[in-house]
Amino acid sequence: MRLDPRLAERLAQVHILVDPEPLVRVHLPDWEAKAVQRRANRFHAPFLLTVHPDGVRVICRETEWAHAGRGLHAIRVETGYRMITLDVDPHEEATDLLPAVAQLLRQEGIIAHPLPTFHRDRLLVHESQLDQALQLLRGLQAPDPHPSLPP
Repeated sequence: MRLDPRLAERLAQVHILVDPEPLVRVHLPDWEAKAVQRRANRFHAPFLLTVHPDGVRVICRETEWAHAGRGLHAIRVETGYRMITLDVDPHEEATDLLPAVAQLLRQEGIIAHPLPTFHRDRLLVHESQLDQALQLLRGLQAPDPHPSLPP
């Protein structure tokens, strides 16, 4: 797979980290947003809360959802996710890295939900595709043995 040279250079500098605990992706009705916010202190990183037109999404550790989510009216609970963190130099401008990496994974049939956060870029990947995603990402970091020659 050929990469844009700028993207390849940025990707080569990324440290790929995987959160060791399984995560859950929860869909809640919009009227549960305040209840989730009141419980936010019960969750620890990684924890994401996003508000969408059709409801609220929570991403957290499965073990934490089992306790802190008790009593909330989830529409759907999806288990078995893992978080891949693309740790880049904070001084580098890398705003295009996350969407480009997510697109590359999609092209290979890997469903990766991009999760841009304040400090790091993250991808939510189902455990069944984690090894494949990591293999592809690490393969993209390897130097190209057949670089394109300039015209």
